[in-house]
Amino acid sequence: MPEPKPGLLLFVASADHPHRDAACATLAWIAAQEGKLFECYYGAQASGGHYGGGHPGHAPVAGLRGGTFTGGHHLEQLYLLLQLFECEAACLGPTLLDGALFESGVALRTRAGNIASFYQEIFATSSAEWPSRLLVVGDGGRPQGVPLGAYAFPEVFHRRLLAIAAGDPGAQSELGKSMDVEHLWDPASTGDLAELPPGASVAAQTQWMAQRWEREGRGFLLGDPELVGRWAPTALREGWLPVFGLPQTDVIAALGARLAANDVVFGRQQDDRDFQELSRAGVAFQLIDPGRPPFPVVKAALCQPPLPPPGPAHEAEPADAELRAWAGEGRVLSSPLFWTGMIRELENLYALADVFSLSGVAAGLILTSASFEYMPRPPLTLAYVPRELGGLAPRIEVLLASGGVGAFLESEAPPERFAETLRRSVEQLGQLLGGPERVPHGWWGVMDAALEPRRPPRLTPEPDAPYLRIRYRGSASASSESGIVAEDSPRSSLRRRIRESPLGGLFEPLRPFDSYRPGLPGRRVLEAVRDAGFEYAFTKAAFGTKPAVVTGVAGLTTINYTVGRWDGWTPFATINSLADLRQAEGRLLKSRRPGWLVGTLDTCLWAFTGPIWERGPRLRAICDWFAAGGDSGRLINVAPRTVARYARILADSGRTAELPSV
Repeated sequence: MPEPKPGLLLFVASADHPHRDAACATLAWIAAQEGKLFECYYGAQASGGHYGGGHPGHAPVAGLRGGTFTGGHHLEQLYLLLQLFECEAACLGPTLLDGALFESGVALRTRAGNIASFYQEIFATSSAEWPSRLLVVGDGGRPQGVPLGAYAFPEVFHRRLLAIAAGDPGAQSELGKSMDVEHLWDPASTGDLAELPPGASVAAQTQWMAQRWEREGRGFLLGDPELVGRWAPTALREGWLPVFGLPQTDVIAALGARLAANDVVFGRQQDDRDFQELSRAGVAFQLIDPGRPPFPVVKAALCQPPLPPPGPAHEAEPADAELRAWAGEGRVLSSPLFWTGMIRELENLYALADVFSLSGVAAGLILTSASFEYMPRPPLTLAYVPRELGGLAPRIEVLLASGGVGAFLESEAPPERFAETLRRSVEQLGQLLGGPERVPHGWWGVMDAALEPRRPPRLTPEPDAPYLRIRYRGSASASSESGIVAEDSPRSSLRRRIRESPLGGLFEPLRPFDSYRPGLPGRRVLEAVRDAGFEYAFTKAAFGTKPAVVTGVAGLTTINYTVGRWDGWTPFATINSLADLRQAEGRLLKSRRPGWLVGTLDTCLWAFTGPIWERGPRLRAICDWFAAGGDSGRLINVAPRTVARYARILADSGRTAELPSV
């Protein structure tokens, strides 16, 4: 007989319902009392774009809420959820999922939109006892413009309180008749639980809550309120305590050793410098978004199907003799790499699988070990299914990124810490995939080379229009006391008028990493990569130049990127357009020397459910360009492993440049 499905209570609400976060935290402990897992889903208008940080109050709320319902395959994921769990639902008023839940025969415990009626109907069918205390959760006066209500879930869950949002006197009056009432972050109350002055920063307030429940924590969730509210059920399962700050680097520094007790922290950046500070603490960063994935609890179903078994493929790897012949002819091999390794970026795989299949391109797909945990099925596993069966193998090859579990700036991390995190990640991934031989053989780093300070350029030429960009410093830094830009200042007003004028495209702000350039490859980083079992790697050193192989790390073939621009938001060298590729093709072919054309696309800027509607045709054009051999037709499009083998042959015969490691 099949094993019984685990029970699950699914909370569904509008993302804009004022009691959303309070009800979620309350239902979480009720589900635990009933012996069920718990998940939430909030219907909302979402832009489907990439939220890269900044003050959450300055972003359109739709830009904070992840992928769109259809583009993010939410309905498909709901049906998977219902297949894996014995599911009951609690709906706080009408919801986006009403029809699907009804059609699937899901038991509906309540659909009340009134919070008092909602709780009464929940407890009428629950084995949990009605609590004795009501917690009224406010926004804390929105310190630095950030509401605090989402960060209250540890208090509600661990004390098993009934919680409502402040500002609903009717609900407070009805529920408080027979209960003791407490207040948290409620500016209207004089008896507040918080032990901090009302003007305390959002970092101080959220750290206070984390310290209050430190004994229950096994990690941290770094994120803005929209993210924290959506991932509260997962945070409670995993023991993550929610914290946030403006700037978030201050929170990272304050947590210190407590943060460093973990190999990886989940959340999303407030500023890209968060990656740098976490790396210096020896902690990898794993990024998530609301609704990406739509139901993270699927990971808890413990139904990890194995990868498809290796099958026959009609395309064989070129033999060494053929690679040597290409070298003698001065041929240039090409392979695009698609970075999509964060959990939130699994959404990209739907669009990528299509464009890979339609174009027939050979490419690298860069993932982390968490990618396999949250998507142990198609479209990810299509990379292991032969093309003649409808898959993408062997033309699409998976590479493992950075620290395995998440992203480091590897050269900024303590070397022993990075090495141990990567080693553990590879070992655990081998167990997950059914054997160490199934772990990717290629490694991709975020920043293996040392970051060298430089004076940021104010004028930067670009290969596509507008051909010149003027960069300026922002009117307020991320570390400003308030964290809020004064948009009504004369300078900000002038800049806003320029941005909105026809000249606006010429102006871009200086980015966090415009003041750096990569130096030489880090030997200790690459030694750790080799010792973890990888055969080849890519370095960020000497990007966009002639092909070069790194020396000094025996047993690991490490090669540079020959196309890409410095992306100053994060330390990436990225392909931004066909113009980048055409420039590199002309340069490499003009040299009349054998080599390779390799670069990385930051895939979330191309394939998220918002950008795909703006940049989809250009993404297809890039893949078609590689598959066709470039404009010249003389490039040979191959998987990254073939480029690495070619580079080794060229290095052994002295036909390529050498790049020393330090």
